[in-house]
Amino acid sequence: MRLGASYAAGMNTRSLGIALVFVAGCAVGGASARLAVPPASAQQAATLTKWEYWCFDDAGEGLARKSNALGAQGWELAAVRSEDQGRGEWCFKRPRM
Repeated sequence: MRLGASYAAGMNTRSLGIALVFVAGCAVGGASARLAVPPASAQQAATLTKWEYWCFDDAGEGLARKSNALGAQGWELAAVRSEDQGRGEWCFKRPRM
């Protein structure tokens, strides 16, 4: 019986140690998150870049011409959605002027 009681006491000590490490980790993680990521303010939101988007469907040959023309106007490729038979939707973005 004594061996069983010793084993149970060891398990309780181990469980308590794991629980304490978990609680300490949560406390440290919560505190460091506040230091690493400052809260957003209305002033910061006003200075964020606002974007405008231009999307078009294209099957191929005019794609390079359209993309180069948009690039010359300050647009950059933001997303491509591919469809069947080589068609797709191409979306460009640039800072709103």
